Amino acid sequence: MTIFNMSTTKRHIDLINEFVVQSGIMRRIDKINLKTYQEEAALVHYGHRRKDPFILSLVDIDKLESLDLINHLEYTQPDFILFNKNKYIWNERETRLAGCPDLVVEIWSESNTQIDREEKFLIYSHSNDKTEHWYIEQDSNTVECYLGGTRLENQTLTKQLVTRTGLEFDLTHLAV
Repeated sequence: MTIFNMSTTKRHIDLINEFVVQSGIMRRIDKINLKTYQEEAALVHYGHRRKDPFILSLVDIDKLESLDLINHLEYTQPDFILFNKNKYIWNERETRLAGCPDLVVEIWSESNTQIDREEKFLIYSHSNDKTEHWYIEQDSNTVECYLGGTRLENQTLTKQLVTRTGLEFDLTHLAV
């Protein structure tokens, strides 16, 4: 039996899965301490989306839902989150993982409204000058790259993607 996530396209799923697979390979080969999340965790931000987002913390949404806290938080669920150099820590009750990611990847779909895109960009760009955030349009090979609020040079899926800290993702086989 094959089960599809109907909320996204096959390309969306393929791109996310490839980030996850390659970060797992890097972790094994290079023995680096990478921690990744694929659409299953949320970044909670303090402040209001349109006013003053200034801190991101990773939160386990499933545990928050079971504690009935989810309706009291401002959060976003990126497609892919990676921790490498930035610290993250579980609290003792394991209900919350706090920290600011090194890389956030959003793969834009037709369902992402302009307001949704602007709010996510605002959150990621004001959260931390150590968080790199990438945006991929599904019908394009261009990857818009930012570090905090600073625009970095665009990358392309036709070449290896490289974070500012040197992590490499080869998604060339997924270029359109």
